[in-house]
Amino acid sequence: MYLDPDRRLYHAFGLKRSVFKSYNITALMFYAEQKRAGRKLTAVFENDDPLQMGGDFIINCHGNMTLIHQSKFSLDRPSLEELKESLKSDQ
Repeated sequence: MYLDPDRRLYHAFGLKRSVFKSYNITALMFYAEQKRAGRKLTAVFENDDPLQMGGDFIINCHGNMTLIHQSKFSLDRPSLEELKESLKSDQ
């Protein structure tokens, strides 16, 4: 796992910011359901950017990207199967 507090890779990988994609109906419903179920919502970190669209990337030991997943909306993440397949391709 690589953390990018200065957002250098974030910009290099072409990730974006978006009000509409961060707060779309799917995300709002998810957070409402979490709140209704009594679950604690993720805390905001210092210098956090709530409009930052996420992404998931796997880089193998040879420096090749075996997974590139730029989130289309705030809750968009690769499936467990996609992650496992990407890791298999590294062997």
